[in-house]
Amino acid sequence: MRLSQCKLAVPSLLLVVFIVARTAAQGCAMCYQNAAASGAVGRAALRHGVLILLVPAIGLFCGILALLYRRGHPARRQTASRLPHSTTGT
Repeated sequence: MRLSQCKLAVPSLLLVVFIVARTAAQGCAMCYQNAAASGAVGRAALRHGVLILLVPAIGLFCGILALLYRRGHPARRQTASRLPHSTTGT
């Protein structure tokens, strides 16, 4: 990663981390009270529900990363095509 990219990536990452921390702390009082009063079975159902909702999000994230990885970085491909190839008789 070049220095100019790092200068942009680090503040962006910090901003995202702090925004997520603030938004995760927001909670509906009524939702909290209902979850607290639901008992052990209700809490287990909420945990399972969160995990079930997490699966599609992680699937999309991994799919997009795989797509980006397979496509490669165009600048890297152009640089590689300009490098001299060895002529070993193949």
